[in-house]
Amino acid sequence: MKEQKEIKILLVDDDPVFRRAIGKYLSKYPAFEVFEASDGEEGFRAAKEIQPDLIISDYYMPKTDGIEFCRKVKGDTALSSAIFILLTVEKEVSHKIKGLEQGADDYIEKSTSATVLMSKIKAFLRIKHLQNELQEEKEKLADANVLLEKNFKELTSILLKIIDFRVPGAADRAWEAKEAAEYICARLGIRNSEKKKIIFAALLHEIGKVGLPDHLVDKNRSGITMEEQVAFNQYPVIGSMITSTISGFKDAANAVYYQYENYDGSGHPESLLGEEIPVGARILRVIVLHEELIKEGKSAEDIILEMKLAVNKSLDPEIASHFIDFLIEKDANQSANKQRIKLDELQPGMVIAEDIYSSSGLKLLPKGVTLQERILQVITERNRRDPIIGAIYVFKEE
Repeated sequence: MKEQKEIKILLVDDDPVFRRAIGKYLSKYPAFEVFEASDGEEGFRAAKEIQPDLIISDYYMPKTDGIEFCRKVKGDTALSSAIFILLTVEKEVSHKIKGLEQGADDYIEKSTSATVLMSKIKAFLRIKHLQNELQEEKEKLADANVLLEKNFKELTSILLKIIDFRVPGAADRAWEAKEAAEYICARLGIRNSEKKKIIFAALLHEIGKVGLPDHLVDKNRSGITMEEQVAFNQYPVIGSMITSTISGFKDAANAVYYQYENYDGSGHPESLLGEEIPVGARILRVIVLHEELIKEGKSAEDIILEMKLAVNKSLDPEIASHFIDFLIEKDANQSANKQRIKLDELQPGMVIAEDIYSSSGLKLLPKGVTLQERILQVITERNRRDPIIGAIYVFKEE
């Protein structure tokens, strides 16, 4: 049975006598498979084909010398991890520095004994072996991280479906909150590790509403009785308990828990003041206020005015400024594609461009719904006893 070779060595030298002598010596070792080339140009082609573990190259060669050969090898992603040893008769330090700057791992003078050469080769191969092990572990870790990220996204998607089943429209609001949180985090220069947790909190900021009574799940905190507020105030607590069970997301849980804290210290649950409030919670506060103003049927202009009035009260001034910029940019992108319309002008086939709410705070139609005759009848009848608030927008026909 033929013995399996484990180490590929490429020997590159324009002197065939020297090349054969070194090649013959290296071939004595059963684990070594030795390949030869006469210059750097031929050597690079051979290296691309055989993917050597170690390259031993002469310094001076025709066509492509050892320095240029080394530069090309170390600049090639598939070859860059190969150990590269330069052989030379030169003793000048400047020549050695030049080679090392191009990525050579070591210099060996041609007059060096075969024993010393072999000891250096073995030492570098041990290093190469460790490098290979580290690379394998790195690739395994990368694969594990990809799987974890995939599982995390699937978990988030499942949780959003659960919330949306219990709290109508919550999933749409979650994705809009994510978009806003990404924008604000970018403006604030928040590092990626922290941004990921804030975005997660934005996606799940309403998850605690699964524990609310039916009549409260789609209400604003400001539009309910004092007695109802006691129950309503529990949803951030419940939400933080749910998100805190996910390892490494304590900051996300805190953001959910403190989402009703006000910048001036008048908020709930602990009356935190200013920057005592976690930045994630300050971002959620502006998102939540925006959602409440939409439910109240405020126009885009009125929403921005209300937010400006809330600066230094419920809202962090810098975060509020970034969020207003976000709304203006988003509205500018969308306004060209939608038009304001009266209730009696609605027709089957039209697509709703913004959520429609009644004066009681009930969402009658979500954005994206295509109108049908039956839907028109229902909202018209509903409007008589619970009037629609705010403007109605539909997407323009292409």
